[in-house]
Amino acid sequence: MRTIAKDQHLLSSRVVILLLIAALLAEAAPPQQLDQIKGRIITGTDASVGQFPWQVILKRDEWDDLLCGGSIISDSWVLTAGHCAYGRDSLYLVFGTIELNDESAQSMTSTKLYVHPNYNDKMNNDVALVQLPQPLTFTNNIQPITLVSSTQSVNTYVGTQATIAGFGLVDDEYLDYSQVLQYAQVQVIANDKCSAVFGTSVVLSSTMCAQGNAGSNMSTCSGDSGGPLIINNNGAWLQIGINSFVAEDRCTTGLPSGYVRLTSFIDYIAETTGLALS
Repeated sequence: MRTIAKDQHLLSSRVVILLLIAALLAEAAPPQQLDQIKGRIITGTDASVGQFPWQVILKRDEWDDLLCGGSIISDSWVLTAGHCAYGRDSLYLVFGTIELNDESAQSMTSTKLYVHPNYNDKMNNDVALVQLPQPLTFTNNIQPITLVSSTQSVNTYVGTQATIAGFGLVDDEYLDYSQVLQYAQVQVIANDKCSAVFGTSVVLSSTMCAQGNAGSNMSTCSGDSGGPLIINNNGAWLQIGINSFVAEDRCTTGLPSGYVRLTSFIDYIAETTGLALS
């Protein structure tokens, strides 16, 4: 997840420079320099095997560190954040595991990456699709997530409890990766509360934000970019967002995190993938 400055004057030269640096780091920097744009699930809980079977690990290559998260949306497509794929020729994907370094997990490399044409460094339209080189074999631990319907575009989901999951960094000071998939509960908040932190050039109608439930500091921090924001809809899991950005402040500050509002991009996803989505 990309970092966005907390200062409300987001158009200042300082913030523009920070955003440009973040974009350059995501594209070219070695792993140790990517700490500020990678992920943390703060005060999360270890996931159990098969609990989030749509969760995907994204790396630059087989031997690299964690880059981003993603979600399986069909046997041939993975959904992630635009900044995770922007400027890249390929991504290495790992499926069906709750362990960060599971050598037995199903994996493959894709060279077919589709970043939204209007993606920019303010994290607007932060959507990408990865076409797999061969279809996934679904198992109890590898399953697609259902995407929210575009007919729900009038639903802001404000006040809704949602779930986030990922590996990412779990400590501000030591920058340690969790070796086991973590998850946490967050609550969707109104966009005006979020734009008060990040500014209206970052928080658009196609953005949604969430933060830890009252009295909790559960959150993503600088990451698990590309992973799904999901809700339980009458017993079935539904993806309503994509992890996109956080404040550059430390993880425990309780500031909100930004997500792609999926209802704004269902038509784009359907057109790009050929999937029958509504």
